[in-house]
Amino acid sequence: MITLVLVLSVILATVAFLVTEENADSSLSGYNTLSSTEKQQFDIKAFVPYFRKFHLSLAVSYLLISLFLLFAISSYWAKIFSIAYPLLAYIFFIWKANSFFIKRNKKQYILSITVICFLLIVLLVIMIQFLES
Repeated sequence: MITLVLVLSVILATVAFLVTEENADSSLSGYNTLSSTEKQQFDIKAFVPYFRKFHLSLAVSYLLISLFLLFAISSYWAKIFSIAYPLLAYIFFIWKANSFFIKRNKKQYILSITVICFLLIVLLVIMIQFLES
């Protein structure tokens, strides 16, 4: 469990520094599929610092809270947290990312709401399975 926590924290922290304004067109999922008109309606200059801050905060908080749960509470709760926390964080991330559109695209907005709903359902199913076992 400790290995999982450390590896995931390192991956999240690394992702924070991999995406830059210059390489966002090829490395940022979702942005690379936008048309040039849609890209002009997205504030990538403001999004990249948010992306970096989000992933660094997620990496550090995930590491600290997971280790606390693992050593102070129980590995059972650390496992639940390891699944639920990143999913909830990315739900927030997707919701917040919509605010970086200068002019909101209805298709993108509906897609992001669909993804959020899907992640919530996945989280709910996982939590029910954990609580039943």
